[in-house]
Amino acid sequence: MRDSGEGEGESLYLRCRPGDVAPLVLISGDPARVDRVAALLDGARHVRHNREFAVATGTHRGVPVTIASGGIGAPSTAIALHELADLGARAVVRIGTMMGVSAPLGSVVVATGAARFEGTSARYLPLAYPAIPDWSLTHCLAEAGRAAGLDVRLGPTATYDAFYPDMAPSLIGAGTLDLTEAQRAGILSLDMETSLVFVAGAVLGLATGAMCLVTVQAEPHQHLAADARADLDDRLVQAALDGLVKFGETW
Repeated sequence: MRDSGEGEGESLYLRCRPGDVAPLVLISGDPARVDRVAALLDGARHVRHNREFAVATGTHRGVPVTIASGGIGAPSTAIALHELADLGARAVVRIGTMMGVSAPLGSVVVATGAARFEGTSARYLPLAYPAIPDWSLTHCLAEAGRAAGLDVRLGPTATYDAFYPDMAPSLIGAGTLDLTEAQRAGILSLDMETSLVFVAGAVLGLATGAMCLVTVQAEPHQHLAADARADLDDRLVQAALDGLVKFGETW
């Protein structure tokens, strides 16, 4: 997987080489989060930043960990997962934010599954196959979140492609979001990546999980206060690192 315009042997979009990526990986949509997480790692090295993809690798409690960004949505996240798997990743945890349905603002959703309303995961497996995480990894994440004093909610999320029509129609004057079906199904939250992470991860041989902060309420549309969000996000990242490293000890 080479880009003739870049260094020999580099992955096409992440622009990384073998040895740049640790077996344990956190992935988020926002490249700026890579800088914030890297600051919490020991000896972090910023590997590359190309388009929406940024990569840094350091250690947490003496264990190598990589933080990478995959951009917003399933298609670009799928690119990152493919290249991370090729570069030696074995476990990938999605961190970031979600929109709450029954999960309240400030809670942390550790997803036990995801409804597949995005289109990318169907290119990996038919819709009859469920989008589910690795249970051992999910258990480690939930336990680490509780130990950090976070309001951990275990349950399913629903993943979509089109943010404004599918998740926030009120912001574009297109009416309110009908959550009747999601509530009947016990959906905790909405996002744009998790079902793809679970499905593509299974095909690529990755153990996957998702641990995200609810920063927006779907209906009525409300946002978590900035100071509370910053504090909870830092605690979530630390918990995700703890849970990921704990899971790595089971190999």
